[in-house]
Amino acid sequence: MNSSKFFQLLAKRLLPAAAVLLGSAGLLSSSARAQTFVAEWAEVDIGRLGPTGLALDRVGGVTYLYAADSVNGRILKFDTATGTRVGVFGTTGFGPVQFNAPYGIAVDPVSHDIYVAERGNRRIHRITANGAFVMAWGEPGTGNNQFAAPVGIAADAAGNVYVADHGNNRIQKFNVTNSGGTWQANHVRTWGSLGAGLGQLNGPYGLALDAQGALWVADGGNSRVQKFDANGNYLSVIGWRGTATGQFITPTWVSFDSAGNMWVTETNSDPSNPLAADIGHQRIQKFNAAGTFVSSFGSLGENGGQFRLPFQIVVDVAGDSAYVSDYYNTRLQKFSLSGSTPPPPPPPPPPPTAAAARFVNLSSRLYTSDGDASQAFIAGFVVSGTTRKQMLVRAIGPGLAQFGVAGTLSNPRLRIYSGTTIVAENENWTNDVAMRTAQESVGAFALPAGSLDAGMLVVLEPGAYSLHVLANGGQGVALVEVYDAETSQPTKLVNLSTRGFVSTGDAVLVAGFVVQGTTPKRVLIRGIGPALAGFGVAGSLTDSTLKVYQGTTLVAQNDDWGTPQAVLGGGAPATGVEIAAAAAATGAFALGGGSRDASVVVTLAPGAYSAVVAGANNSTGAGLVEVYEMPTP
Repeated sequence: MNSSKFFQLLAKRLLPAAAVLLGSAGLLSSSARAQTFVAEWAEVDIGRLGPTGLALDRVGGVTYLYAADSVNGRILKFDTATGTRVGVFGTTGFGPVQFNAPYGIAVDPVSHDIYVAERGNRRIHRITANGAFVMAWGEPGTGNNQFAAPVGIAADAAGNVYVADHGNNRIQKFNVTNSGGTWQANHVRTWGSLGAGLGQLNGPYGLALDAQGALWVADGGNSRVQKFDANGNYLSVIGWRGTATGQFITPTWVSFDSAGNMWVTETNSDPSNPLAADIGHQRIQKFNAAGTFVSSFGSLGENGGQFRLPFQIVVDVAGDSAYVSDYYNTRLQKFSLSGSTPPPPPPPPPPPTAAAARFVNLSSRLYTSDGDASQAFIAGFVVSGTTRKQMLVRAIGPGLAQFGVAGTLSNPRLRIYSGTTIVAENENWTNDVAMRTAQESVGAFALPAGSLDAGMLVVLEPGAYSLHVLANGGQGVALVEVYDAETSQPTKLVNLSTRGFVSTGDAVLVAGFVVQGTTPKRVLIRGIGPALAGFGVAGSLTDSTLKVYQGTTLVAQNDDWGTPQAVLGGGAPATGVEIAAAAAATGAFALGGGSRDASVVVTLAPGAYSAVVAGANNSTGAGLVEVYEMPTP
């Protein structure tokens, strides 16, 4: 289902009133109502959503919104400019990147990793911005490094992490370090105890750091917000129990905008019951940097701008948009803070013409094993263009068994690198709903439920990337796949290369690719063996062969790149001169004269193809397959 259909369904379900606009004074304007829903949830997703903690992060000029789905045990990531969901991380459970009632979220300002406070598992989880596991700590209890329902969480640039330990009525502070590749959360101090005195707490919920490094805590049971320094010393308090502005009934969260204003979400006296007696306090209050009340908005209801347990509000860096997790209405709401109806988003760039041929899927199959550099499985691909692109990337081992492939890799791990930087990582795809949807939309075969195959949806900037398939102590045949999940965008895949150990039988090196469109595509395909020695690759093939198939039909072949080799029923094969010119045009490294590497230049009609690289006379060794889109003349 495309995003426009998702938004239509959401509008039908959640927008009985036209919209809501937060005016320049911070009050709801009845004359100009506009509301943009950011989520793709409710009946169009799996089960019921219970959004709690939110966090914003700005990377490369793009602002991302993270939302904790406490009901379904996952973290969702959105591009705020378009409302597009670009990541779904985790499932319900206790393993790595599995969650039980995730509540608070905080972004590490240095690494952009995500901290998640798990109320149900009573621990803290750290994952990358693309959902890969980094570390976890904590267990049930009352001691240091133990929790009873951790809810709020905040992180600073010095590696300090603050946790609101709701059930223990206290705050714990940790310092997170990485020594020799090992992550560790070091307990620094604990403060707070059950009570109503200054510095005491009663069911603390959310917390946030201000620009001066002070920690503010939504002291829910005491109906106030308290301020502490970084060492836990009490500094001041805002609010007390009451219904007037500047007073609170169970404040649940506190957040700051870039101007230093503080925003406090507030519900009734029983957050577990949205219809409790004091239902008039489903609202958000704004205070300036001096702690003086400025404005408030919200009431109980399901229309735009109304709430049933507004859990958290976050405001973007520019200060013109706010996002609210509306728990019992199972939605996120986005507000404009500019005082006027926000302009519609710019139209998407025009899609390529129907006749334009392009790669939409690149894949490689290979044998791999730990402990032998010549048997490493490394694939590379290039995304060309000027805009980011969503990709579906998979490393499949167990899933190949359904096709009769013998000796498959039992538990592959997948890493995506940009240069030497890991940008995404996954080990077990864990029946991820977004993955299942993407697989269907791009035509990928389904992975068995609960399989140990790896896969993820990832948004990538234009550039060159490498995929590493790690054997996790095993050995066997694996398949790596890269799918263009946004074929309507002009940014596109233009090159695939895979290096690994070329054996025999099912363990030869196989690259697959799909040409989409209505016109033929000129392609350079190479099977490299001997030339790898010039790059310091030991044990490379001394004589590589290349065959290109459409289904079971052989459409091109070559043994030594300087010697053309015809195919029955095919046209005249490219000469060595033409192949050398194609390599120069695509930026491929030059092959030595007379080398026994294999290469073809072939014009292919739209369809699915495979390129098979093997060793001549069943020889084995390290090999490289490359598929290049030839530039349009």
